[in-house]
Amino acid sequence: MTFTRLACASIAVPSIADALPSFTDGLGMRIHGEVRTSRRGYGLRWVELGNDNGPMIELIEPTGDGGPVRKFLDRPGSSRIYQIRFYTDDLDHTLNEAARRGVRVLRGPDVEGEPRLGFIHPAGTGGALIEVMEVQEKAR
Repeated sequence: MTFTRLACASIAVPSIADALPSFTDGLGMRIHGEVRTSRRGYGLRWVELGNDNGPMIELIEPTGDGGPVRKFLDRPGSSRIYQIRFYTDDLDHTLNEAARRGVRVLRGPDVEGEPRLGFIHPAGTGGALIEVMEVQEKAR
């Protein structure tokens, strides 16, 4: 199993617009790109924040009453870190190795024009969803 580097930590927020000033004005982070809406049917929007080529903070918000982010925000508890993303250069190998080691792996269909993704289920990580994204070194 090969994780090449940490990509980002995703923080679930009820509203990106309300949370954004704390990260830009308060912490001095820069916005990387526009707020995007998921084309994978997850019912979420996100914006990436950070500084040149380092790991990002990703603010994610639900776009409706359903979906995993809305359900996550509705759960009691103080932590709002939704997921941690790692890059890999070989998604199939990384997920197969995790599954071989007894970790529950989630994998949906690929979406044309989007990076290939897989997930490590939170039940095997103490509650943290791990996203694994296939990205070649030159594309990062």
